Amino acid sequence: AAGGSMSRAESRPTVRDIPDSPFLRRERISRLVGAAGRLFRRARQASFRAVILETALADALYLNWAIPAAALPELPRALRYDLAPGEGGGSFFGFFSLVLFRQVGLHVRGASWLALSYPQANARLYVRDMNGAPAVFLLRQLAPAWVVPIARMVARQPLSGALLDFPGAVAGGLDGARRWKGHAGAGFDFVAHAGASPSGRPTLGSFSDTSAFFRERSRAYWVRSTSLRSAETKHPTADVVPMHVEVVSAAWLESFLPFEPEGSWGAVHSAFLVPEVRLAFLFGAEPELVAPAQAAMAG
Repeated sequence: AAGGSMSRAESRPTVRDIPDSPFLRRERISRLVGAAGRLFRRARQASFRAVILETALADALYLNWAIPAAALPELPRALRYDLAPGEGGGSFFGFFSLVLFRQVGLHVRGASWLALSYPQANARLYVRDMNGAPAVFLLRQLAPAWVVPIARMVARQPLSGALLDFPGAVAGGLDGARRWKGHAGAGFDFVAHAGASPSGRPTLGSFSDTSAFFRERSRAYWVRSTSLRSAETKHPTADVVPMHVEVVSAAWLESFLPFEPEGSWGAVHSAFLVPEVRLAFLFGAEPELVAPAQAAMAG
């Protein structure tokens, strides 16, 4: 009642009432790392080789470039580039993407209480595996520093720490320009809005064909130490929005990648955004393959 004293139950603060602080964030992160480690150790002790992670990817911006085949780095022996012929058929090109997105509710299957949400970026090349199936080869992966030990422990992925500033969900659609920025030794900065995507060369067909070329790949590979590791997923049907992109800064691409497009990083081949898609990743279901030392340095 007004003017009366509050009961002990009424005066007890809730989690929402407790102010956030760097100390509390460190405490939560420490507990999450410890819980993830215990969960993974129990799975290994139970002889489970595979780990299944479930997540939703939000506002995944695909920025794609065509790279002359002669400029591409050497791949592990089990992989080959997925190439497209240039005009006249005299030269061939591979493709590189920087994919910028937000992980929402990432967790080990059966442990949804251990869900993490954070921005992430990955730099990928497009390949075919030993079975001829379309796949991606991950060169670099960036995430906030607090995510790195968890990813290395649970999924054995070689993430690097970065400062990432990506737009959150926007009510009412994709009207207006949005900005994706990051810094990991050097920076990148892209401004994008819904609109006609560039139609770069070499052509991959219609916009639908182009987005399918980059999205519909069920397996990802990366090098860890001297081993080639993989994760498998299925990409469900999702809305794909063509995007017009302005490259404000490509300093990170220029500094940390061992190749460059035929023109410049400002010449994006194509770009699109996937507003939301739910995925499940299967890690470690197959034996590791030994990768050449050259490829091991790329990631």
